[in-house]
Amino acid sequence: MTALSCYTTNLVEYLLRENPGARWRLAEAIRLGVRPDPPGEGLVFSQHTRIDRDASGRELAYRGAASWAAARTALADELARHGRVLAVTDTAHLPWSPYPADAHGPHWILLLGRDRDRWHVVDRFAALTMHGRQRPHEGWLTDDELRLAMSPVPAPLSARDAYALGERVELPPLTHYRWLAKVPATTQPVVHWSTTPVPTLRLVAERLVADEQALAEHVDDLWAAGVHQQFRLGLFVERGLVAPEQARPVVAAWTRLQRPLRFAVESARRGKPRPDLVATAFDRLVAATEATLPALSEV
Repeated sequence: MTALSCYTTNLVEYLLRENPGARWRLAEAIRLGVRPDPPGEGLVFSQHTRIDRDASGRELAYRGAASWAAARTALADELARHGRVLAVTDTAHLPWSPYPADAHGPHWILLLGRDRDRWHVVDRFAALTMHGRQRPHEGWLTDDELRLAMSPVPAPLSARDAYALGERVELPPLTHYRWLAKVPATTQPVVHWSTTPVPTLRLVAERLVADEQALAEHVDDLWAAGVHQQFRLGLFVERGLVAPEQARPVVAAWTRLQRPLRFAVESARRGKPRPDLVATAFDRLVAATEATLPALSEV
């Protein structure tokens, strides 16, 4: 099975415990959505529509607490009610993460139980990261280890959390310990996203070719888009909805996108911008996407 981001990997793991079809539900929900935020300024990315709303009218929402004592009590209460909790952690403080102590980033893990001062944790995320390979993990964290793991990440790195469920949701104060809890579903305002594949890719390409800072800020968003698109196409092929030879070129184009983008980021940092690499990589992806659209329109 193709890997996903830490958000969707562990979101699906959370949902599988009440919906065995959660992986397919995600595949159907995946689409790259992009829009300015605020309008006319930076870009924000949405990898899929929401899949966390259940038949009983409940959805996931962030909750937070300023003190560890309050957070620990709330986590235990959520575990007692639902048997699992998604906790927001920092990759730099996870014992199984290859990230060094100064490489911070938000990362969801699943809490499945508690035994006095120990917490049963699951992290199904697996990927070859810039700091080494991260493998799926299941085990126990002490209370102190979980407290450290859930330490708030630096504020600029928390922006993606707001869109991790597919649409913008309110975040607790970024200095708080955070987790997700089941709450009654709410009606969200309609927000326009650019989701038509080729125009959306051209919109992103135009911005990243012209703006070195935007490229550096969004290279990880494009990595996430790539793994989601590969997951989606992989399930479509597995179910016989798309032929392998139809999916292969666009999967290859998404796979090949990261290397030139990251090279361009590093080159710009050295004072040698390479917008040509970014443009060529996106041209290849757009062409492959255009060729695959007729097959996908029948799914």
